Amino acid sequence: NYPSAGLGDHNYCRNPDGEPAPWCYTTDAHTRWELCDVPACAWPSCYYEADGADYRGYARRTKSGLTCQYWTSQSPHTHTRTAENYPSAGLGDHNYCRNPDGEPAPWCYTTDAHTRWELCDVPACAWPSCYYEADGADYRGYARRTKSGLTCQYWTSQSPHTHTRTAENYPSAGL
Repeated sequence: NYPSAGLGDHNYCRNPDGEPAPWCYTTDAHTRWELCDVPACAWPSCYYEADGADYRGYARRTKSGLTCQYWTSQSPHTHTRTAENYPSAGLGDHNYCRNPDGEPAPWCYTTDAHTRWELCDVPACAWPSCYYEADGADYRGYARRTKSGLTCQYWTSQSPHTHTRTAENYPSAGL
């Protein structure tokens, strides 16, 4: 029923079924399940694709501290990296760092006439220790305690709480 939920022979917090955040069954016989204390990622202030193509934050300075040129501007550097030519790259009437064309990380053209472009100092996100989707369904980290500190029950265990979220019922979960 929840084929990509990351359930398996572990007791890590997950959200296979639309709860507000990652959760788990607990090993406490009196508390069936609880939400876990797993943070949302700091996106858009970071990126998680290897080259930063998904970065949509607000950094506007290069690694050396130069100010970024607006993507809609052709001065001091003319270029073809425009929203029209790269419609899915997050370019527009702003000077935020982006990576529309496969450079190693987010970058920008600079306002310095002697430095055409430079990489920006934008961090990669700490995934999988956090999640991006609003309900945490994409969380694949290793937290195994609830917000109140209870230990999570293994997804493969039926004790102390029986449940239907098992590897047999979710064969495509990457267990």
